[in-house]
Amino acid sequence: MISNRARNSFDQMLMLGIKASMGGASPETCQIEVLANPKEIRETTVVMLTVASFLFRLSVMIYFSSDDATKAHFARLNNIDPTEMSDQAYLDAIRECGNICCGTLNRELSRVCPHVAMSTPNVIQRECVDHLDSLNGGHLQYFRATVDAGQQFHASVCVRDYADIDFDWTMIEETTAAGEMEFF
Repeated sequence: MISNRARNSFDQMLMLGIKASMGGASPETCQIEVLANPKEIRETTVVMLTVASFLFRLSVMIYFSSDDATKAHFARLNNIDPTEMSDQAYLDAIRECGNICCGTLNRELSRVCPHVAMSTPNVIQRECVDHLDSLNGGHLQYFRATVDAGQQFHASVCVRDYADIDFDWTMIEETTAAGEMEFF
């Protein structure tokens, strides 16, 4: 069973990851809200990543479509002219966005749960995740993120628990000196 505190913490960590990965130069302008009806999600493709520990398996799905506005957003995030972004570069940018989002989640989870590991991103079709509720996980939540001038993306988190999970996460403000690097 996953406690309400832990569910809220999973959600807050994912929101932090979404802002870090999709917010671009101004992550504070990325607005995220819980989505009550997952049928509102219309994107056709999903990047999926997993963070796992001995206690749970957490899957993060970021939904996107291959339209001009989405391509332009990811081109801006990568400082590329959208007209020069190939299909492969576009998918790589989406995967990297997923890596940044899930890496943030993985880092924050490691503060409260020992032995967490993250998968590589997989791009799958939307139909593959339309039945997340059938996994009978302990926590399933959908989100809408609004970035830039109204560009919207959706994300979901599904946590399957293998033991009781209860923690209360609080973001720690970090200061980093210039020139330092973090090694994984």
